[in-house]
Amino acid sequence: RTILYVLCCFCLRLLASESPLTFEYRDPSTGKTLACNKCPPGTYLSAHCTAATQTQCAPCRGGHFTELWNYLPKCLYCNKFCTGDKEVETECGPRNNRVCRCKEGYYMTEDYCNKHTECAHGYGVLTRGTSQNDTVCQMCSDGFFSASSSAMESCAKHKECVNGQLVLLNGSAAHDTMCGLCEDVANGGERLRTFLSRFFGMHRIRLGKMIRFFNRYIAKSGLESRPIHFSLTQHQRRPHLLHLIRKWLQKAPKKELEILPRMLRACRLTSMAEKLYKRLKVIEGQQPNCTLTHLFSFD
Repeated sequence: RTILYVLCCFCLRLLASESPLTFEYRDPSTGKTLACNKCPPGTYLSAHCTAATQTQCAPCRGGHFTELWNYLPKCLYCNKFCTGDKEVETECGPRNNRVCRCKEGYYMTEDYCNKHTECAHGYGVLTRGTSQNDTVCQMCSDGFFSASSSAMESCAKHKECVNGQLVLLNGSAAHDTMCGLCEDVANGGERLRTFLSRFFGMHRIRLGKMIRFFNRYIAKSGLESRPIHFSLTQHQRRPHLLHLIRKWLQKAPKKELEILPRMLRACRLTSMAEKLYKRLKVIEGQQPNCTLTHLFSFD
């Protein structure tokens, strides 16, 4: 028990001599080693202690700081600057350096801010990105869809067709269900054009065939003057072309829409013409006396 007591006293004395609030300083005038007080955070050592006086501390001037108890001859410079995609979270103060964080829509990796990933068509946000973590995406499950690229939106539930409306186009992971009345489509007006635009958007067409269709019919029609931007990558050209085709469908003359299946076959898009015919027959089957295939020339 006596030995234990002696050990405890020794440890306490050792801890006292190594207090984090003091430091050893050799007085140059006497050669003696003194235990001097450190300066608190927000200050620096302006004069060493002596046998008669304690350490003298002075506050940090603007743009400088000390975060810990110290005996530094001067305060540290606030050397962090929030530029580019960073913004100030905590401004520089006497006790802290400036703290940066990523701006809204960005997250930090190794001191760099990266833009939150946008979940592509057919994928929704499972977990939104934070200042420290990227967006987590998940594929939309059956009955749900996401029609846009977004870092914020989750998958939405497919629309249900009610009040006598027919399912004009089935929903998919990337498209909502399109509902409507048979007569609205049969009139050959705006509803038909929207249907055709959505129909094209739901099918993946080979890029070469899209270019052929555009050059043969749309570019020559004069309704769409914007050219294909061949400086775009293949990945970028596909949505660009699809946008131009869908825009043309919204304003093409009725006579051209009537021969759309023939135009598709002429550009080796026979499968698209067949899919259009089958889709119209499915719609007709949902309601007696609904006829839509007569709107087009499928010969």
